[in-house]
Amino acid sequence: MRIFTFLLCSTVFGFTTGNSFSQKKITIDRDKEISIHEVFKIIKNQTDYRFLYPENLVEDSPKVKLRKGIIKLSKLLEQSFFGSNVKFKLSKNNTIVIEERESRPINENLKKQKIKLIGTVTDEMGNLLPSASILEKGTKNGTQTDFDGNFSINVKSKQSILVISYLGFITQEIAVGDTQVFNIAMLEDAGVLDEIVIVGFGKQKKESVVSAISTIKGDDIKLPTRSLSNSLAGRVSGIIAVQRSGEPGYDNSEFWIRGISSFKGGTTPLVLVDGIPRSMNDIEPDEIETFSILKDAASTAIYGAEGANGVVLITSKRGKEQKTLISYRAEYSSLQPTRLPEFLGAVDFMKLYNEGLSNEGQQPKFSEELIARTQSNIDPDLYPDVQWLDLLKNTTNSQRHTLNFRGGGEKARFFISGAYFGENGIFKSNPNANYETNIGLKRYNLRSNVDFDVTKTTLLRVDLSGQYLETNYPGVGTSALFRNMTLAPPNLYPMIFSDGTFASHPTPSGNRSNPYNLLMESGYAKEWRSSIQSKIAIEQQLDEITDGLMIKGVVSYDSESQYVSTRIKTPPQFIANQRDVNGNLIYSQTINEASFGEPSESNSGNKRIYLETSMNYAKTFNNKHNVGGMLLFYQKETQYSYEALAFRKQAYIGRATYMFDRRYSIEANFGITGSEAFSKGNRFGFFPALGVAWVVSNENFFNGAKHLVNELKIRASIGRTGNDNTGGDRFLYRGTFVGASGYPIGIGGSGSLNGMGGYVEGRFAAPNLSWEIEDKRNIGIDLGLFNNKVTLQADYFDNSRYSILLQRNTVSSTAGFNQAPWQNFGKVNNKGVDLTLNANQQFGDFSVSMRGTFTYAKNKIIEYDEVNQPYPWMNITGTSLNTPNIYVAEGLYTEDDFDVSEGNGVKTYTLKAGLATSSLSANNLPGDIKYKDLNGDGKIDQFDQTRNAAKPTIPEIVYGFGFNVEYKNFYLNGFFQGSGNVSTVLGGSNPEGFFPFNFGVEESSVRKEGLNRWTVANPSQNVLYPRQRSGTYYHNNVGSTWWLRDASYLRLKNVEIGYNFDKKLLSILGLTTGRLYIMGNNLHVWDKIKMWDPEIGNENAGMNYPIPRTITLGLELTL
Repeated sequence: MRIFTFLLCSTVFGFTTGNSFSQKKITIDRDKEISIHEVFKIIKNQTDYRFLYPENLVEDSPKVKLRKGIIKLSKLLEQSFFGSNVKFKLSKNNTIVIEERESRPINENLKKQKIKLIGTVTDEMGNLLPSASILEKGTKNGTQTDFDGNFSINVKSKQSILVISYLGFITQEIAVGDTQVFNIAMLEDAGVLDEIVIVGFGKQKKESVVSAISTIKGDDIKLPTRSLSNSLAGRVSGIIAVQRSGEPGYDNSEFWIRGISSFKGGTTPLVLVDGIPRSMNDIEPDEIETFSILKDAASTAIYGAEGANGVVLITSKRGKEQKTLISYRAEYSSLQPTRLPEFLGAVDFMKLYNEGLSNEGQQPKFSEELIARTQSNIDPDLYPDVQWLDLLKNTTNSQRHTLNFRGGGEKARFFISGAYFGENGIFKSNPNANYETNIGLKRYNLRSNVDFDVTKTTLLRVDLSGQYLETNYPGVGTSALFRNMTLAPPNLYPMIFSDGTFASHPTPSGNRSNPYNLLMESGYAKEWRSSIQSKIAIEQQLDEITDGLMIKGVVSYDSESQYVSTRIKTPPQFIANQRDVNGNLIYSQTINEASFGEPSESNSGNKRIYLETSMNYAKTFNNKHNVGGMLLFYQKETQYSYEALAFRKQAYIGRATYMFDRRYSIEANFGITGSEAFSKGNRFGFFPALGVAWVVSNENFFNGAKHLVNELKIRASIGRTGNDNTGGDRFLYRGTFVGASGYPIGIGGSGSLNGMGGYVEGRFAAPNLSWEIEDKRNIGIDLGLFNNKVTLQADYFDNSRYSILLQRNTVSSTAGFNQAPWQNFGKVNNKGVDLTLNANQQFGDFSVSMRGTFTYAKNKIIEYDEVNQPYPWMNITGTSLNTPNIYVAEGLYTEDDFDVSEGNGVKTYTLKAGLATSSLSANNLPGDIKYKDLNGDGKIDQFDQTRNAAKPTIPEIVYGFGFNVEYKNFYLNGFFQGSGNVSTVLGGSNPEGFFPFNFGVEESSVRKEGLNRWTVANPSQNVLYPRQRSGTYYHNNVGSTWWLRDASYLRLKNVEIGYNFDKKLLSILGLTTGRLYIMGNNLHVWDKIKMWDPEIGNENAGMNYPIPRTITLGLELTL
């Protein structure tokens, strides 16, 4: 019985050990070529296995080529001994025995081999794969590719099958047939490559991650635009992004992670490039390896005071141990506005103004003769009909060139990149000027990332990067130009007189300026921006002390500078109302000439220093217990050219991770951050977080379902982050004194004498001011179906921001404060979901993949610094941030709403009893907007405005979905992006540019939609504009549901079709890969606004610098 029990236990434990051995995975931190002894060391550091072998058996073994990622232990050993006469087996006590094979009948097989095959192995982008394994299936006959990815092998017959494998790629089987030359492109195994996830201050296995993290590759955000932020909306779940302008150099998108949670201070995410706080907008996409966002407390709490708004992690490309690959990409793009407002010509403009006068009982201003002369175009100098948008070009262009070098050897690896991007603006140029009046931008990028293996245990990284921008602008800003285009009448003066004389407004002023002169004759401005980033990092393995221990140090120095030179001039300007007997215009000068003077110059700059040191530990015990930890300290300072005292911040960070048997994970971390904004007792904040995960798919009971659901993980986290960005002055805990008028010392015959200045208290001291806090809660699921042919990552979040840093609104000045005091006050809740769905399938020569993202973030103000309002609909508390406060329109007044009397042919209108009268404007008439009297007091006033009628002006929903289809050498991909739960109030910004004649007839233009109006002849409710007036009529122009529009949209963001050049042609040309493609960006938008691009929102009443539609032709080659 004891013998039976012993045998049974031996059998059971034998199977258990073998199964554990076959399933055990090893993490390879980077591409490398190492000796077999170093392979053994990696395995020993990550497992409890030991090795037993004669020392001379592996002494002459070739080096092993490894690729960054996750590999099974058994497969790693097979690859290490591939093609040798060495085998391995698992013995008792977790010992792996290495021994010589007893017999290898290779020589007999070789004698029979008749067919010689040659070929090259690359990845799908054409990068060569050295040390890939090529094996004749069913035999031990095999080889590996050389350093250039080439191989040669003799096989038995045409019926032989080649098995090609490489770490991180899907193994392929290829029938030999009649082919003797093979060009094999390996496809990445997403299930392997995605198992390493970038987290805050480090990396983790995907399997053990407990946090909410979204990651995409740099190739997924390669779009023909300057700013990286314009490529994010809909592509990364969790990001809410909007682009308000397309102006070159100033076209960055605003974006938030999981929406907005505060009504004061900073709400933008922390952006880290290679672990250093930096701007991301001018990074060239070709430099980016991965782009990740950290969304929950488990991932952001370690950033302490800067983690409340989420974190962006950008990892740049690094060198690989491979033959140097040289890649070049060129793009030429044609740009045109997606949509621009359209304006009435002079004839309709004058008729509409006459109608406004008539509606008010006044006589017309413009005679029928004048209108007829204008319509006939008899004399454009005296009877102009100007379309001011003709100052814009129909199309413009941009171009991009990138050149990258990537490679390295055993001791050093490098990635070096250079790029150029240039874009021309949409304004027309002055052909007679010796300077450029159009917008122009040129950007140059450089990056060098070099890794040195100083010793076998010491890694040194040296990174340098920089961006240099040159921009050119007209003498006045683009916003001023577009604003004046909306205010310049089409009938009052020409752009320029036919003889070249500069035209003027008859009564010129700031708003009454000729847009032509502003663009062509106001001078120019030049801007130079430069940014330099440097970083040195050293990593020292301390396995001599204990396996898995490592220390790291980082030093970074960044510098930014900006120089602006502006030269302004004013041309002589004239008006002309008639011609002399000879037909010459009779001019009257209104503005004198001001020639170019000395340039107006300004400059600014800053420097940033970042210091970091950390100790890291990672070890696996008994093949089941994965333990990790980190302790880290950093200090950073930022100094601006206008501020002598640098801004400084310190932090102490800790993290502990544990995973049991690849099933249960727990992570605890904290950040302790110190900020200068608070007094000594409140200076440091403690921000902890806890996350757990259960990998259900690794449970034994789940094995029967793995053919359907290969991955199922449930995650949960809770924690606290902080914010110290007040958007205001520094050292808020300290009071200030400001100069005051003082007191007179004496009195003379004319009054007080000898007045002496004094000081009074300015900002009140706030010694108890402390951190703005955000508590974050997250529940998530990771799902993989059909061997990851379908993957889903979904999260629900519930965040609460409180103790918001603000200046009080409701503290009365009678309390003795000269300035409103600072205090922690207010609370905002923010809840929502975000998800990412991917699917892919191979159909013979067809490969199809799809991707979709969805983000919903809904905030609610729980506590706001306001007095209780008379009516609940007036309260800000209980509403969402950025929600318009507007009146509720019930339609337009009709004649039935009035008692009508008539005398001398003139009708008089009096509102019927019981209808609310307007306190906004007097003399309401049919066709004016009728508002709802919310409080029932018989008046329309501020008490009838509500915050409950509109969606916020920042989208609560952002989504995207796309596809990619490949057939042989051709491919086609497309991407749609949209937003929802967002509104805009027409005319809310620049009302004088939207409402007809708001500034009067001499300082207005009218949109084409102005003809869609209420008239006496057509008293329709289904119109855009109410009753026409000849000037400002506040009652109709005030923000209301009449002007409220759903600003959601769906945009065809990107379509690309391309061709990958044939391998034979590339080989003849000495190239590794090549592709030609054509791409369209911002091709079409479906929306409900129609008058301008809905993403612009209400900026300048839609008359902002337009977002461009882009058609791009591109060529990419790799040597």
